[in-house]
Amino acid sequence: MVKSTDKIQRWCGAFRAAVLGLSSIVFSFLAYQLVVNGQVRYIESESFDLLWQSEQASNGILFGLSVPLLAGMLLSVYWIIRLLKHFSNGQFFHHSCYTCYLGFIWTKIALVLYSSGLTFALDYWHHTLYDSHQVVLKIPFGELMTLGLFAVVAYLLKAAKEIEDENKEFI
Repeated sequence: MVKSTDKIQRWCGAFRAAVLGLSSIVFSFLAYQLVVNGQVRYIESESFDLLWQSEQASNGILFGLSVPLLAGMLLSVYWIIRLLKHFSNGQFFHHSCYTCYLGFIWTKIALVLYSSGLTFALDYWHHTLYDSHQVVLKIPFGELMTLGLFAVVAYLLKAAKEIEDENKEFI
C-alpha cells in the first residue's frame, strides 16, 4: 500500500512538472503570437479574427474582451497544479483537494459561459458593422452537463470522505 502511494505521489509530481512545462510553452507561444505577429490565438471565433483585421474595430477593445479567457486559462492551470501538488504530498482526500476540484470546475463553467457570450457579442458586432454575418448564440450544453457532473462527483467524494472520517472516530 505504501509502495503504491509513493508511486502515485511520484507520478503526480512528474505530471505536475509536465503541466508546468507544457503550460509555459503554450503561454509563451500565445505571447509570441500577440507581441510579434499581432494575433490573438486563444480565441476560436471567425468574427473575432475578422474584427481584429478590420479598420473599424478597436484591437484594444477586442484584446480587453479576450483577457478574461486568458485569465481563465491561467486560473485553470493554477487549480490543476495546486491539486497535483496536494497529490504529490499524499493528500488525496484533503479539504484543499476538494477546493481545487471545485475551483477548476467553476473556472471551466465560467469560461464556457463567457466564451459563448463573447462569441455572440462578437457575431453581433460584426453583423452591425458589415451586415454579413449571422448572429447565433451557441451554448455547449454537453460540456456544461459534463462539468456539472464533475461537480456532483466532487461533492460525493467529499461527503464519502466525511462519512469515512466519522466512522473512524466512532470506532
